[in-house]
Amino acid sequence: MVDAQTVGVLVTATSVTIAAIYYVMNIRISQRNQELMLKSQETSVKTQELALKSQQQNLETRQAQLFMQLFDRFSGSELSLDYGKLRYDLCPKCHDDPEEFGRYVTQNINDNFNPEVFLPVHQLALFFEGVSVLVQKNLIDMDMVDRLFADRIVWYWNMAKPRILHDRKAQGPELLSNFEWLADQMIKKQGNPVAASTFTR
Repeated sequence: MVDAQTVGVLVTATSVTIAAIYYVMNIRISQRNQELMLKSQETSVKTQELALKSQQQNLETRQAQLFMQLFDRFSGSELSLDYGKLRYDLCPKCHDDPEEFGRYVTQNINDNFNPEVFLPVHQLALFFEGVSVLVQKNLIDMDMVDRLFADRIVWYWNMAKPRILHDRKAQGPELLSNFEWLADQMIKKQGNPVAASTFTR
C-alpha cells in the first residue's frame, strides 16, 4: 500500500515537473515573441528605408523637373535672344572689354534709357541670381547648373562685374550677390581661382 509520505513525494515531484514544463513553455513562448518582435522591427526599418528612398527619388525628380523648367526658360526664345544680344551684339561693340561694357551699359541705361540694352542686361543677371538662390536652397543640383550653364555664368559675370560692383555703391552690397556667389562657385569648379571674386557667404 502507498503511504502518505510517498503520495506527498509524488505530488511534490509532479508539481515540480509541471512547474518546470510550464517554465520551459513560457521561455519558448517568450523567445518566439521576441523573434516575432525583431522581425516586425526589421520589417518596420525596411519600410522606413523604402519610404526614405522613395522620398529621395521624388525629390530628385522634382529637382530635375525644376531644372528642366529653368533650362527651357533659358533656351526659350526670350532669354536666348537676350543672351545672344549680349554675347554677339553688345559685347563685341565693347570689344568684349568688361570696363568698356560697363560704360556702355551706364550710357544706355542710366544716361539715356534704352530698353534694347536694359532688357538683356537685366534679364540675364536676374535669371542667374534666381538660379543661384535655388542652388543655395538645395532645390536644384549644383552639378546640373555647372554642366549646362557654367560657361555662360562665368562669361556674363566677368563682363558685368565692373558694372555690378559700381552699382552696389548706390544700391547696396547685396545687389546681385547671389549671381556673384554662383559665378564664384563655377570659377572654383573650373579651377580658375584667379578669376574668382573676393565675395564670400
